[in-house]
Amino acid sequence: MIRKGLFGASNVLAAVGAAIVLIMMLHITLDVALRFIGIPLKATIEIVQAWYMVPVAFLPLAYIEKIDGHISVELVSQHFAPKALRILVGCVSLLCAAYFAAFAWRTGIDAIGKYEVREVALGDVAVVVWPTRFVLPIGCGLFVLFLLYKAARLFAGDASLIAKDHDPAKLE
Repeated sequence: MIRKGLFGASNVLAAVGAAIVLIMMLHITLDVALRFIGIPLKATIEIVQAWYMVPVAFLPLAYIEKIDGHISVELVSQHFAPKALRILVGCVSLLCAAYFAAFAWRTGIDAIGKYEVREVALGDVAVVVWPTRFVLPIGCGLFVLFLLYKAARLFAGDASLIAKDHDPAKLE
């Protein structure tokens, strides 16, 4: 039940991130095309950096962890026994969870502060950006939950989340 919920939520947030990439591509392409005829879209830079790039970077974090897509260097750990590797990855997952929990907490506090002042980005026009501040605690929060789940499964002896030959589609 927990696994299904975490995996489903990570899939949804990754899909939202992918959709935002497509919207961003269309927006930028339209802006470039309109510049050629002398009527560029206003606030494209502000919208891209606040409304597109933040969700693209932070919403898929849990999904990327699910498919083991984060960068890892295994110079030493590739020689570990399976049990030692499970313990090491479990401990690293807990350490990462602690860091990202603190990050989610702090960015959540900042998001509430930005909401209270109704933050805007000033450029050609004022662009409301405070809602995007909530993306960081949401993306990092789900990442924390996934890391805690992963650590618990590893400490329980389940190595399926770190198996080198695992198929992410079969994890569901």
